[in-house]
Amino acid sequence: MIRAGRAELAAGTTLLVVYLATLAPSVTLWDSGEFLAAIHSLGIPHPPGTPLYILIAHVWALLWAPLVGFAYSINMLSAVCTAFGCALLANLFVRWTGDRLAAYTAAVCAGSMSSVWLSANETEVYSAAFLAACTLLWLGNRAGETGDRRWLSLAAYVAGLGFALHLTVLLTVPATLFLAGRSRNPRELLRQAPAMIAMFALGASAVLFMLVRAQHDPSVNQGNPSTVSLLTDVLLRRQYSPAPLWPRQAPLFIQLGNLFEYADWQVALGISPDPPPTWARTPVTVLFGMLGVLGFLRHRKTDRRSWRALLILFVTATAGVLAYLNLKAGPSYGVGFLAAGAAHEARERDYFFSLAFVCWGLWAGFGAVKWLPLAGVVGAFVPIALNWKAVDRRGEPGASEARLGAMRILESAPQRAIVLARGDNDTYPVWYLQEVERRRRDVTIVVVPLLPAQWYRAELARRDGLLPADLVMNWRGTKRVVAAICQSASAQGRQIGSAGSVTGDKFPASCETQ
Repeated sequence: MIRAGRAELAAGTTLLVVYLATLAPSVTLWDSGEFLAAIHSLGIPHPPGTPLYILIAHVWALLWAPLVGFAYSINMLSAVCTAFGCALLANLFVRWTGDRLAAYTAAVCAGSMSSVWLSANETEVYSAAFLAACTLLWLGNRAGETGDRRWLSLAAYVAGLGFALHLTVLLTVPATLFLAGRSRNPRELLRQAPAMIAMFALGASAVLFMLVRAQHDPSVNQGNPSTVSLLTDVLLRRQYSPAPLWPRQAPLFIQLGNLFEYADWQVALGISPDPPPTWARTPVTVLFGMLGVLGFLRHRKTDRRSWRALLILFVTATAGVLAYLNLKAGPSYGVGFLAAGAAHEARERDYFFSLAFVCWGLWAGFGAVKWLPLAGVVGAFVPIALNWKAVDRRGEPGASEARLGAMRILESAPQRAIVLARGDNDTYPVWYLQEVERRRRDVTIVVVPLLPAQWYRAELARRDGLLPADLVMNWRGTKRVVAAICQSASAQGRQIGSAGSVTGDKFPASCETQ
């Protein structure tokens, strides 16, 4: 049995071992390469910029990179953050239920949800955001337990830091306020509101790092937030033209169905990694859904206050996220229901709902132990066994796919070439190689999807002289801008080609096809 005070240590250690055993050895696809390059250069990744993550990871790398390598050290930071966050959840469940074994099982089960695990074994901001979110819940609970307003002020400060880290942290604010309000009346909270706002602003002031750093034009400088106006654009993600609440970008039933599809990936993805429901994987999902319901009911019976708080978080992280983000259908969803050619998300967005899956995992692990104590402990480890194959980033080809693909792009390029890249996976791993490993810095990557952004056209003109002032200030369409880049490249005696994809192995001509 787990002794008092040891549940959180046991849960955190268990998950840390699991995450490190499946940790990516180097750069991975999607945002990892961009973050690694930004961390190395103290740069500014895509909006909203995640400045606090960049600063924390940069300091972490100063300590660990000399021992294990830069990319591996930042991947390791993700593992530590996620494991520590789950340890805090275990501590909360001990406080709420008094059941140390159930708390351990709940935290382990929550941390082995595939969307959580996949952010824990690569370079990804969501791991640090998860730790901040769990910290916020813990502080809110302490504020409610003790009635000491200092805990609530500290929670407000952490919420501000969360704003500078990643906006997903703020999903926990409603649940945090509910937990903190246990020993307070509304008037007391109103009296403390000015101090809390001030503490939030102090924490959120970390975003000003981007304003300062942009003045030095680091190698990764997305949005170039060198003025207050441009900083506001980055924080509000105006580059992406965020969707309004209405009209919906996909029918509501599609958006709800997509969420259920993502839920079906959480506990047994290794059995069948195909996106649609399968007879091998989906019954396991249903079983854990039933365990989640059981845990939900037992939690309600055991401690109504914390049950309500977790329910608030679950609703915020499902219905709230679904309504606010107004996502298009995922790449794998909507076939047969959406019109041919309907817009889809560029990638699966299951990670947006990670906190909801954490709630489900907590209840499923709690319910398993409350149903059959010893068998329940074993059952909580089932997601680890059934997800392992799908989330393990050590095996090939995934372990080296991103890096080798980027190497092919750079090695096939002539000296001083200009490479047109059309997606994140053609771009970010190359940025990593150029910034962190210092390879082929003579090659200029032009990210075609970023050309409509004025700040990016200005960057191409400022750094490489590839665009005239008129096309920097006025958007004339992709074809005309690419033609101008080709003309400038020719005048400079530079060859131009296309990355094609991370699996491409040659340097094809591009200007003629634009």
